[in-house]
Amino acid sequence: MILHLLNVITAYRPNEYSKKLKRETREQHDLIEGHPFISEMLDGTLPDYKYAIYLANLLPIYRAIEQSLFQNNHNKDIIQSEKIIQDLSQYSALLNYHFESPGLNIVFYKDWLHTLSNKTDFYKKTDLYIRWLGDMYGGQIIKKNIRYTCKYEFKTLRKDIRYVRRMIERELDDSNIDNFVSEAIISYKFNYKLVDYIYKCSEKDLWI
Repeated sequence: MILHLLNVITAYRPNEYSKKLKRETREQHDLIEGHPFISEMLDGTLPDYKYAIYLANLLPIYRAIEQSLFQNNHNKDIIQSEKIIQDLSQYSALLNYHFESPGLNIVFYKDWLHTLSNKTDFYKKTDLYIRWLGDMYGGQIIKKNIRYTCKYEFKTLRKDIRYVRRMIERELDDSNIDNFVSEAIISYKFNYKLVDYIYKCSEKDLWI
């Protein structure tokens, strides 16, 4: 599942860190995984317009992370914002709505983006770690049940997973594990707010 992030992260982390992360983020993890937006996305029943709104709100988040962390990156396979734009372009044509520049009534990412802008690069890497690995693992399930799948396509998936893991793992130690846990919880909360807002949207909200 896309939000089995605990399994994704802890599978490659020393036991002491894994147990702490799992224990202290369990409540947020279970809360978002149980949201009907996620359930419908995984079983293929989420309406196209809601998934497109989801992508439109994630795009500024991905861009902010990439602009900070990928300036010298030569692995183009993990530039997710470009893939999201491709998906949004197709949804825009399908639904006759310009999702690349959504109306204010379906913009919910601003608080998340503001918080992200105040983080150091290390803490941005925690968001990178959670979002990107979610695409690389759970995204492989999701792409079987959505219309357009560029966001979840990776030409060198195993290599990309190792690259992203190492970005955070090489800096994680006893002195910052508590901060990593705190940032993971913050990301869970922003994810929950985003999917909850979008789940409550109706299709007519696109045209207001």
